[in-house]
Amino acid sequence: MPKNFYETTDKAIELLNRRATKRFEDAKDKAAKDGFDELSVLSVARELYDQLEADNRQVYLELAQERYQEAEPHGEEPPDLAWLLALLAAYNAVTKYQYTNEVERKRQYTAEGINSSTAKVTEFRRGLHYWAGLTADYADIVTDESTLKSYRDAGVRRVRWVTVGDEKVCETCRERNGKVYSINAIPPKPHRRCRCIFQPIMK
Repeated sequence: MPKNFYETTDKAIELLNRRATKRFEDAKDKAAKDGFDELSVLSVARELYDQLEADNRQVYLELAQERYQEAEPHGEEPPDLAWLLALLAAYNAVTKYQYTNEVERKRQYTAEGINSSTAKVTEFRRGLHYWAGLTADYADIVTDESTLKSYRDAGVRRVRWVTVGDEKVCETCRERNGKVYSINAIPPKPHRRCRCIFQPIMK
């Protein structure tokens, strides 16, 4: 386990944020070139979110496979694209939505905001802000789930909940610190961007 468990995650988030910033800038320029025509905005928004989703899928899969190998112990079946797509299509108890549905909702929200607002550039910035939040949330989720997969594949049956141990730890996480759970019955993290980790209990 690396000293900073989420170091690889943070690098992935940084990379995706850089890509997303460029994608939104290019989309804004394209929409402006077309005079922010309503149909053009719809087309630009669809293309933009298709690109953003493709970027996230690529980096999330790389992140999942890297975390799987970093985790000790780990099995011999790293996450593949089917694993990732199933994770993104499932309801998540922390975010309280399905990733795939939320991507579509954000696309519609951005397009509608641009078409209805006089501050069109501001709507692109708003869209980027919301996308960055979604990206970071699911980078953490991909990290946690690929780590747990690595443990399960290695035969681990129980894990210990461990907090970061700083002043930002919430009350729920503080109460769970050190508790041992069945690997298939871990309570959901109590909030987004929770950086508690699960340590494998070896026989």
